[in-house]
Amino acid sequence: MNKVLGLVFCFIALNFFGQNKTDSLNFAFYSDFEARQFNKIASNDSDYNFIDALLSIDSLYNADKASIIHLELNNFFNKTKTKVSSYNDKKKVKYVFNKVHERFFKKYELDSNFSDIFKDATYNCVTGTALYAHIFDFLEIPYQIKETPTHVFLVAYPRTLNILVETTVPGKLGSYAPSETLMKKAVDELVEMKLITSVDVNRLGYNRAFNEYFYGDGSIAKEELIGIQYFNRGISYLNKELYELAYNNFLKSQQVYTNKKAAIVTETTLHFLIDKLDFSRIDNFNWFVKYADSYEDVDYLEYKLSKILTNNKWLDDDYTTIEKKLGLINNKECQNKLLEVYYVVLADRAHKFQRVSEALYYSNKIHKLNPDNLDAKNYIATFEIDRLAQKNVSAEREFDLDSLLKKYPFLKEFGIYNRYRTYLYSFLVAKSFNDNNKLKGQEYLFQLERLIENKEESTMDFNQEAIGNAYGSIGAYYYRKGQKKKAIEVMKGGLEYSPENANILKKIQLIKNSY
Repeated sequence: MNKVLGLVFCFIALNFFGQNKTDSLNFAFYSDFEARQFNKIASNDSDYNFIDALLSIDSLYNADKASIIHLELNNFFNKTKTKVSSYNDKKKVKYVFNKVHERFFKKYELDSNFSDIFKDATYNCVTGTALYAHIFDFLEIPYQIKETPTHVFLVAYPRTLNILVETTVPGKLGSYAPSETLMKKAVDELVEMKLITSVDVNRLGYNRAFNEYFYGDGSIAKEELIGIQYFNRGISYLNKELYELAYNNFLKSQQVYTNKKAAIVTETTLHFLIDKLDFSRIDNFNWFVKYADSYEDVDYLEYKLSKILTNNKWLDDDYTTIEKKLGLINNKECQNKLLEVYYVVLADRAHKFQRVSEALYYSNKIHKLNPDNLDAKNYIATFEIDRLAQKNVSAEREFDLDSLLKKYPFLKEFGIYNRYRTYLYSFLVAKSFNDNNKLKGQEYLFQLERLIENKEESTMDFNQEAIGNAYGSIGAYYYRKGQKKKAIEVMKGGLEYSPENANILKKIQLIKNSY
């Protein structure tokens, strides 16, 4: 079995993965034969076959080729059963161990599959253990499959003889049955060393206490060996940085392998894959969606999505595809946050291309997802006021502004709104006094001065020409009425809001010259 301890330490340090089991059959198959085996496993089909499932990792296998292996195994098993029928339990295990090694195993190879046993007698601890488990079931020999971080092996007659079946060690050392005396002595020493208590020994008995301490207190089902085989293949691909292939095998592994490390390595592989993928290929965005459904750090997902969207030259159709794919993310909260990032990028893109309607469309999408998003507020304020500014200036624009404010109350927070309203009131003041409508003009002047006085912006941020025209028109009105002193007084008041305004100063001087 592959030595993945260093990887595991790395995975623990990353600390970002969820432990949820991957949805069934959400991966690629490399043959119809393999797909059928996984469908049987997923549906708990009673027709599921252990050997077929082990062989199906090899894309060259089909049902006909697998049937040849079944025939070979059955012939061997039947001969073995006849031979050991009169043996005691210890001798039976020893005989079976040696005969299997002699018949099927020649070379230990870390990166090998179950099918390799029947090609060139190559095996590893997982495939060897699987074959022993299968023949033990056939011979009705009780056993447990033990797993350590880097190895699997069997213990035959775990409640009595505790016979270690070490598949990677041929000969007599591969099958070892400690005596009752040795087991008792070993357990007593454990009690003396306070590694276990006498209460545990009384509860479990010497044989079981020995088994659990020396062989591990847990065991795995033989079906998990199918998953471990895929896990090993995934590790092999991971070491070669073939992340897509590794991820696919880890997903399959999780269908029958319950060890948490399978989920951990799966998520880590996806993390590596996301960092390496070429996202200029739109089909690779499917991987990001998978990632978003399993990765819990939404801040990183937002950063990664923003980087993907801004670092690639997408076509308009590509952006539409990405939006649809983001809509497939299962976690609604995560989906909304990522869509928000997506719309911000597109609103910014539309802004840079000066596509006002498109920018407004995406800004409203953002605002709907997150009413507090400052980018959305800024774009809406900028683009809505800009659109309004393209219309003819008239009293109707005041109604338009009020309608916008009702729809977007936050507009008052933005300078562009205040600047345009100041410009509009300046225009309406000037028009009213030019039309000799003093009453209406005074109403607009009150609104103008209140607006300027109540805002934090410097008066210099407002349109100085418009303010000059407003106060100049008031001065002209009073001048026409023969009220020169009043005209100068009003225009001097305007200079408080627009110091050194050339228009106002010019008209004041003209009136003074007329005395």
